[in-house]
Amino acid sequence: MDWLLQKKERDKLTLKNYLMRQPFPMVPIKQVINDLGWSKYLVMNYGQALADDLAQLDQHELVSFDGARQHFIVRPGHSMLFDELRLQYLNRAPKYHLLMALLFGTFETVADFAVQHDFSTPYVRELLQELQQDLQPYHIQINDSYILIGNEKEVRYFFFRILFDYYTLQSNPLPAAAIEWAQTTWAYLKTTSPNPISPAISLIVEFQLGIWYVRMTHQHIITPSDSAPVLDETTDLPATTRLFLDRMREHLTQSLGLSDIEAGYEARFALSALYAFGFARKEHFETYMPIETRLLFSVVSDIIARELPAFFGNAYLMTHKLIDAIQHDLYTTNLRLVYFHSALRPEPNVDEAISQFPVYAQLTQHLIQAIATETNIPHDTLQNTLFEDYFNTFITRLPQEEVLPIITVDLEFVDNAALGRRLAQLMNNMPALNIILSFDTPDSADLVISNTHLSNNQRHLYLKASPTLAEIEEIRQVLHQITVQKFERFTGQTIPVRFS
Repeated sequence: MDWLLQKKERDKLTLKNYLMRQPFPMVPIKQVINDLGWSKYLVMNYGQALADDLAQLDQHELVSFDGARQHFIVRPGHSMLFDELRLQYLNRAPKYHLLMALLFGTFETVADFAVQHDFSTPYVRELLQELQQDLQPYHIQINDSYILIGNEKEVRYFFFRILFDYYTLQSNPLPAAAIEWAQTTWAYLKTTSPNPISPAISLIVEFQLGIWYVRMTHQHIITPSDSAPVLDETTDLPATTRLFLDRMREHLTQSLGLSDIEAGYEARFALSALYAFGFARKEHFETYMPIETRLLFSVVSDIIARELPAFFGNAYLMTHKLIDAIQHDLYTTNLRLVYFHSALRPEPNVDEAISQFPVYAQLTQHLIQAIATETNIPHDTLQNTLFEDYFNTFITRLPQEEVLPIITVDLEFVDNAALGRRLAQLMNNMPALNIILSFDTPDSADLVISNTHLSNNQRHLYLKASPTLAEIEEIRQVLHQITVQKFERFTGQTIPVRFS
């Protein structure tokens, strides 16, 4: 969604993202010029502007710029602290304010919006033309009356992504009436769940309900052509599900004056959407789905059960217990795939995933390609919807001793056994590695780490003192490199990773 921002702000975020990926705190300007392909003027100009923006937010310690010494100083590992910066850039963007004015219906003519925001009328017309083009990939249009039209489910999800990606807990740009209605509605609906509701789920639901309120009060009502229901209309639904539908219908007719038919459509949409975002996890919920939905669930499950053993060369990998655990973890993810077939979800950082956990990242890519081939769902949609959840599920659920080759590491610390023990502790806590440690078998080990320079033929890392963060990362990279080499040799798979 960063296309909403002005180009200079997008470029500053590009620079910020680049700096936060660097392994060392000092980043020379020459390196940035070479890696980003920018001119020296551009790097220095955006570097100073980025540092100034962070200083205004009292976050100057995250990135500082030294023009005299020609380098940046970066506080690594804190990229998640930049949400406030992205929100500031969003609030500076004229295109964003135009988009939200279209959502809220706060102007009737171009001249109205121009006066409200102190813009020239020609500039607003140009902005409208740009926004019309930007919205095309999302199948949203601006009609001659300056109303947003399109598939109503997609319109609502589009605005939910903006709120969720930029605002989270910082603030809420919706009108006060929408926020109040969302909070009241959610307090009424969540009592239908027999389980406690987490604050994260409540945040997501209230954002969605607020957007739905804005659209419904502007006469944009969900219809069956906008959104195929996740639940079969003819099934005998569980009592808690029926209660949710009944309460939602009643609330919509009483609070917004919707007709019984309109309230029925909206209630079914709400149930499907909120379940897809984790409001409730219903065992055997698939039995209440239409046949087309059940078939897609079945196809995806079959692909996972078939491709995982084949990828790892382990025919006995998928036990019933493991299959159940993976299906449970991926349930709401697959429901989102069924219900929100959209490339709107943020693009995953696949390159970083491959760098950190190459085997699991390649497995996830392999599965996504298989699903794309057998379902005809666009690859980009699958990548954005599935990658993060599948990738993390495989890291945490697949038993690494059954899917990864063993790496033997010998620790030879002649006069500093405590350092050897600390390294052993560090490596035992490194995820996605199948390591066996020893303290006396250097000749047969895949890797030797020592505080003396050994002359054997094994791969060797020399370490004479407590490791720095950079040295720990180097050890991790070497271990993954050995893992990939062994994995490729044993399975015949190719893992497209480049180690620094």
